Amino acid sequence: MSDHRSMSFVVSTTIVVLTLAALACSAPGLTVPPTITAVVIPTATVAPQPVSASATPAAPAPSATPMPPTPLPATPTATVLPTAKTKSNTSLRSGPGAGYAILGSLAPGLAVKLTGRNADKSWWQIEFPSSAEGYAWVLASNLDLSAATGADALPIVNVPPPPTRAPVAATVTAPPGLIPVLRADKPHLTAGECTTLRWDVENVDSVFLDSGSGEEPETGHNTRWICPDATTVYTLRVVNKDKTTQKYTTTVTVSACGDTPIISRFDASAVEVKVGTKVTLVWDVTCAQAVFFKAGSEERKDVTGHGQIEVQVTQTTQYSLIVQAKNNSEIKKNITIKIVP
Repeated sequence: MSDHRSMSFVVSTTIVVLTLAALACSAPGLTVPPTITAVVIPTATVAPQPVSASATPAAPAPSATPMPPTPLPATPTATVLPTAKTKSNTSLRSGPGAGYAILGSLAPGLAVKLTGRNADKSWWQIEFPSSAEGYAWVLASNLDLSAATGADALPIVNVPPPPTRAPVAATVTAPPGLIPVLRADKPHLTAGECTTLRWDVENVDSVFLDSGSGEEPETGHNTRWICPDATTVYTLRVVNKDKTTQKYTTTVTVSACGDTPIISRFDASAVEVKVGTKVTLVWDVTCAQAVFFKAGSEERKDVTGHGQIEVQVTQTTQYSLIVQAKNNSEIKKNITIKIVP
């Protein structure tokens, strides 16, 4: 019964609503407000990212550690080596002695730097970049050491002995009609005289001349002015390229001194010069009690029997060599050097 009443109520209500709607449509001036439906726009929600509890924060980038400046190397102190000059044609050897190999040769008047010496200072070590070690050895008698300050303080250099060889020695006499390898222009001298010694050899390894006081290195073609005080045997030792050895000898005989002095030479490098020119005077005297040199009106002065002097000529001048005999008598030789325009 109740269900029937409910259905009737719904139908009645529906009819009322429809009637009112029709009236509204037909009634003038009656406005039914529109029905407004709210539209809900969904908002996007960003889910937060989970943070791991075990995550370690990133370590900051390490800062650059400044490096200390590199110290500049200390400037080494330059060592000044003593300097000498060659006095003649000079052979260079690999060690301090005639038994060592020849490395080369130097002309007279060349400056060399000394780096060492042997124990008795008879040989000096010098800088020689052309050799494997950068050094060579020179016989002391071939060097002018007057300006080599501090040379005596140089170290003694120990060098291994040269290799032992067994050379074949032979004394050679030139056949008749041939020029001897070693010869003197005048083989017989009166005491006080001088002469020229000459030799010529080619295609050899090395050459040595012994004038009675030991061997000295020499070149294959050379001359030497000699004034022996007594009869002397000169020996030229030649080492061939196959290392065999030959010896050539010549004897210069000297007669005993008499009472009269002998002036073998008194020469000037020039006898006519311009004002201020330097001239060299050279002399050789033997068998004299005393020898004096005199320039113009100057006082005479003592000199040795074999010597030379350099003079600067400012006017025409006579130069005299005065030789005193054993009996106190004197012999004089004069050279006049003239001034020319």
